[in-house]
Amino acid sequence: MIVVRLTGGLGNQMFQYAAARALADRLAVELVLDTRGFDAYNFRSFELGRLNVRACAGTTAELARFPAWRVKLARALGGAMPLSNRFRVEPFFGYDPAWPTLQDDVHLNGYFQSQKYFAVIREQLLVDFRPSKDISPSNRQVAAMAGKGDSVMLHVRRGDYVSNAKTLQVHGVCSTDYYRRAIALARERLHQPRFFVFSDDLAWSRENLRLGDDAVFVEGNAEAPEMDIFLMSACRAHIIANSSFSWWGAWLARTDAPLVIAPDPWFDSPDMSAVDLIPAFWQTLRK
Repeated sequence: MIVVRLTGGLGNQMFQYAAARALADRLAVELVLDTRGFDAYNFRSFELGRLNVRACAGTTAELARFPAWRVKLARALGGAMPLSNRFRVEPFFGYDPAWPTLQDDVHLNGYFQSQKYFAVIREQLLVDFRPSKDISPSNRQVAAMAGKGDSVMLHVRRGDYVSNAKTLQVHGVCSTDYYRRAIALARERLHQPRFFVFSDDLAWSRENLRLGDDAVFVEGNAEAPEMDIFLMSACRAHIIANSSFSWWGAWLARTDAPLVIAPDPWFDSPDMSAVDLIPAFWQTLRK
C-alpha cells in the first residue's frame, strides 16, 4: 500500500496524487489518500473527490500504521533521520532521483511538482482527472468553442498571491507586461487566436488585458474548480500563471503541437527552484 499526504489546493493535490498513483501502479499496489492535514486547516480542503481518481481517503484502520505524530516528525526532520523506510519526505523542491528505488508500504510527504514522477502514466491521468460530476450545458458550450480553431487559454492568478504578504513573497505575481508579451507571442504564432480567460479576478483581467472583442471570460465555476481545469485543457494553446492550477490545465491538453507559455521565474523566493517543474517543450517569458 502507498499512502500520500495531501495538502494545498486542487492543483497541488493533483501533483501529489499523480506521483503517488504512478508509484502505486508501478508496484501494482493500492493507493490511499491521507487527508488528515485538512482536519484543522480551514483555508483548503480535500478536493480530489471532484475528479475520477483511482483512490479514496484512507480509513482510520488504513492510516493506523502511519500515525499522525510520526508523519509530523518526519516532516520536521525533513527526512534527515531514517525514522524508517516507511516515511518518505520530499528532500527538496524538484525531482527526487531516488524515486525509482521506492518500494511498497511507504507514506509519501511532499509536493512532487514535476512530470518526471508521472509522465509514464499520462494516458491514465487524462482519465483520472476528468470531472466526476456531469458537465453543465454552459461549460459544454465553452468547451465546444475552445475545441475550435486556435483557442488560447489564459490564466490570471491573483487572490492570495496579492492579498497575502507571505504568499506574495514566495510566489510573486505575473506582471501585466508578462501577459501582454505572451498575448503578442500567441498572436504571432497562431492564426486568428481566440482567448479564453480564467481568473480569480476577472475584473482586473478585463481592465488590463488587451484582447479582441471575441475573447471569452469564463465565469460560473467558482465552486467547481475542476470544471475550469477541464475547460483549460480543451484549448489548443496556453498562457499560464505561476500556479499549479493552470499548469494542469496546460499539461492535460490533448494536442499534437501545443504552445505553452509559462512565467520565469516561477517563484520569487530565491530558496525555491522550479528546475524540474516546466516541461522542456514549454516556452518561458520573464514574469
